[in-house]
Amino acid sequence: MKKTFASLIVSALVLSSAPHFAAADDLSEQKAKNEQQQQDNAKKQKNLESSVNQEGQKISKTQQEVNRLDEALNEKIFAVETKDRQIKATEREIVQLGKEIEKYKAKLKRQEKLLGDRLRVMQENDGNSIKWEEVIFGAKNVGDLVSRVMAGKSISKQDDKMITDYQNTQKQLADAQQEVKDKKAQLVVEKQELKRQQAELESQLKERNKRLKELRKKKAKFETQLMDAKEVQQILIAQEKAIAAEKAAREREARIEKERQAQAAREAKARAEAEAAQAAAQKEAEQQAAKEAAAQQAAQEKASQAAKPSGSTKQSTPKASTPAPAPAAPTPSAPATPKPSPSSGGLFIHPTVGAVTQGYGSAGGENGYTFHNGIDFGGPVGTPIVAAATGTVITASGGGPYGNHIMIAHQLNGKTYTTLYAHMSALNAHAGQRVSQGEQIGLRGSTGNSTGPHLHFEIHVGGYSYSATGPASSVNPMTMF
Repeated sequence: MKKTFASLIVSALVLSSAPHFAAADDLSEQKAKNEQQQQDNAKKQKNLESSVNQEGQKISKTQQEVNRLDEALNEKIFAVETKDRQIKATEREIVQLGKEIEKYKAKLKRQEKLLGDRLRVMQENDGNSIKWEEVIFGAKNVGDLVSRVMAGKSISKQDDKMITDYQNTQKQLADAQQEVKDKKAQLVVEKQELKRQQAELESQLKERNKRLKELRKKKAKFETQLMDAKEVQQILIAQEKAIAAEKAAREREARIEKERQAQAAREAKARAEAEAAQAAAQKEAEQQAAKEAAAQQAAQEKASQAAKPSGSTKQSTPKASTPAPAPAAPTPSAPATPKPSPSSGGLFIHPTVGAVTQGYGSAGGENGYTFHNGIDFGGPVGTPIVAAATGTVITASGGGPYGNHIMIAHQLNGKTYTTLYAHMSALNAHAGQRVSQGEQIGLRGSTGNSTGPHLHFEIHVGGYSYSATGPASSVNPMTMF
């Protein structure tokens, strides 16, 4: 593309600067001038191509800087989100500890109520639960003394347990209160760390946006495509392979389905023929049985007539035996027609969750393009991204304006489509892989020329083709869901 661009500039220079030669007497001089002009033009073209290549290297260098900033930015975004989750977890722990403290306080009140009388008794008895002199001197006999001593010991033991439980509850309450204090101090530190990380993130975003503006300015001057000619050529080759592979897969699926339906039809026909043969055999057996029954009845009537007296002239008319009608042969059952599967009405599904933060169509140009060829789904980094339809992966690579991106070729209703998923934080598919609709292929991120976490999603009719000023081969994805 860059060479073409240089050639066009050179052609314009040649057309504007080529002199109009009048008739010359000296043809050799004319030939020398033409040769010199050609050499000058070749030199100008070489200089222009060198200038374009140098600018391309600058663009590439700036792009690499943006890519490095992307990596640091994604790490910082994950760190901020992790710290935010830690703060929320600490806050939940503080709330839970607060509930436990209230439980300990309520338990202490109950224990203090139970201990109230016992504590007064112990205070009156100089710290003892029992007045042992009353136990000893109040006993009526030795047996009574033993019973009193045993009862006293049981009471004393129970008092000791109540006091120990009370002390344990006090300790648990104190520990919980100290833990809350420590957690609150930890929370203060974590929030300070979060603020520091957020400040670093904001600083990195500013630096990245500054580099992006430089990159877009250079690209607006020297490029009309998002990718250089070499990468586009590689994508075209991979695209042809992926489309061919997807067509072959669809044809294979159609052939398997056709064979399945043919097999089902053959099985249905065989069942119908078997049922018809069975019905014919049954009918023939019934007819044969009817004939045998009629013959037997005729023989019986003939024997009865022969046994009557000769003077009798009255003869009984034999009743004809009417064979029972044969049951009708069962009608062969037709193969069941498969019901259409439920459909949302579109060829594609949403590749991720989240609100559409930028739609398809005209754009202001501040981001380096005046036409937005897809739609953007905003949301947190790490949100799963799935294939919008079944297809074969054309390319799955990182770097460049799209950052981590995937292209997929689809064959739907006999037509070829290409989908693009850009700015991902991670890729879960590879070139040549066949993926099913709804299968995860990556995670949302903010790599490439992105100003925040989102998925840039495009649908192209046929192969991929990009233009910064118009739709090219893209269509509005919202009309395809």
